Amino acid sequence: MAEEFSLFSQSTLDKLEETVTKEKKDGIEIDKGFILTESYLLEHIELFERYMDLFIAYPDIFLDIIAPSDSNFHLFFYQRIFLRACFRYRYHYVTACRAFSKTFLSILAIYLQCIFLPGTKRFICAPGKNQSAKIAKDKIFEIWDKYPLLKKEIIGEGSFGKDYISLLFRNKSLFDVVGALDSERGGRRHGGLIDEVRDHDGEILNSVVLPLMNVSRRTVLGEVNLNEPNQQQLYMTSAGVKSSYAYMKLIDLLEMQIINPKEAFVWGCDYRVPVMHGLLDRSYIKELQMSPSYNEETFAREYMSVWTGGGEDSWFNFDKLQKYRKLKNPETHFSVRQGTSQFYLLSVDVGRIHDQTVCSVFKVKIQGGKYYCSLVNIFILGKNIKAKTFYQQAIELKRIIRDFKPKEVVIDTNGLGVGFADEMIRTQIDEFGESYPAYGFHNDDTYKKVQPKEALQILYGIKASGSLKSQINGNAYSRLNGGTVRFLITEQSAKNALLETKIGRKMKPEQRIKRLLPHEMTTKLFEEMANLRLKRTGMDIVLESINTRFPDDKYYSFAYGLWRIKELEEESYKRRRRFGNGSGTRKLIFFSGG
Repeated sequence: MAEEFSLFSQSTLDKLEETVTKEKKDGIEIDKGFILTESYLLEHIELFERYMDLFIAYPDIFLDIIAPSDSNFHLFFYQRIFLRACFRYRYHYVTACRAFSKTFLSILAIYLQCIFLPGTKRFICAPGKNQSAKIAKDKIFEIWDKYPLLKKEIIGEGSFGKDYISLLFRNKSLFDVVGALDSERGGRRHGGLIDEVRDHDGEILNSVVLPLMNVSRRTVLGEVNLNEPNQQQLYMTSAGVKSSYAYMKLIDLLEMQIINPKEAFVWGCDYRVPVMHGLLDRSYIKELQMSPSYNEETFAREYMSVWTGGGEDSWFNFDKLQKYRKLKNPETHFSVRQGTSQFYLLSVDVGRIHDQTVCSVFKVKIQGGKYYCSLVNIFILGKNIKAKTFYQQAIELKRIIRDFKPKEVVIDTNGLGVGFADEMIRTQIDEFGESYPAYGFHNDDTYKKVQPKEALQILYGIKASGSLKSQINGNAYSRLNGGTVRFLITEQSAKNALLETKIGRKMKPEQRIKRLLPHEMTTKLFEEMANLRLKRTGMDIVLESINTRFPDDKYYSFAYGLWRIKELEEESYKRRRRFGNGSGTRKLIFFSGG
């Protein structure tokens, strides 16, 4: 038993053991004057088994039976569908409007699972651990108020704190709160609720929360019940923006529902259903719709459950950006056809501790004097602690330079970038003994004095601050709206296309992940851009994050590259004007008077 509940103190375990032993002997007082004993259970075991089979399939009927005789609370049809789906599907995703009672129903479903599945460990995870604890506490007390018999299923009164909750059930099940934090790594649960998934950080969910459910629940006989939804994931949320992790997860599970309808259940609901049942006031909704101060996009998300292109404050038009996702294949090395005016350009935004160092790979095509570009790959340098040193990051960037043979490498040499630039003008040797040459800056007089004379001068330093950063933001906006940039298609589209090929189907999981990673990185870039809004600071174009949990490293790596491409285009234009389209002679035009 100590191994089963390792999260609790020995005194708590002893109390649980003592309580269970006493109740086996004396029975459990279900109501005044009525005691449920072990002998009574054994005598009617077949009847109880039939009821359990029924209740697991139809938990709402169980609630109807145990509701107090004087209760006026009842479940509506959509709430019954909700509870049944929680018991039947491994993945359950609901996009619902306000007053749908999605959190109440989710916690009620988990509570019932703890009763019907002995020894199961279930959790709730909201964007903040304090928020999770508060939500769970409020809903649990509401559940006990409506169904007092359910409180009899736990030991004691439950444990409630500012950032924690734990309920120990008589059948050794556990219900508690999990935070989307690195400190939760290593824990084990059998299923849980991801509440308001639109506000979660997708990377933390994937790396910390979802791995908690690696192990399936085992029965008293030590076997895994294949008929129950093992590693169950319940996703409840209001609609958000299409650039978010939550929307990508929605599409992922919707596809799964089509392919394997027994595994996933995805659905949504707008305000009309709660209004029909009196949970929302129709006149209040009409007032919101008619109010000139209420944003239509916000109403669409909160009450219509419609996922929108971007936040209403987003500076970049997400829907317009999506139209430029045309590239089917990322590029991993130099590939330029002879006789074409194309070249590669790398752009790097530097990070060290909390931020990432991001390298954007552009393929630029010159056509009619215009510089059109495609973002063919995005690399993250220094993915782990050991590789985050500038020495190691420089090695990684030089490997990319070796693979793509770029015309230029743009590096932000403002702040942290100076330390990274210092490594780029030196020689490095990796763990395999391979040497990487020094590279030089061609636009920085300070570095020209100290960098090796023989170094290939392909580095371009950019100090992005103040008015220059404003111009960089303006240029990014202009070039994107002008349609001169192309991006990789979404990872879902790329995955579908890959699985349609024999090579794709034969790929190992790690190979497929590596192949789809550039598409995923492009989606994350779009998320960052959709999370940026214009900050009012005079005439400068200053961007700030709408949601501070999202970084902006990928965006600025991308924006710096666009700025340098714009400079190269202008330099080329000036040369053409000066030398007559490169012929070496100037064309003179004379006008006669008159």
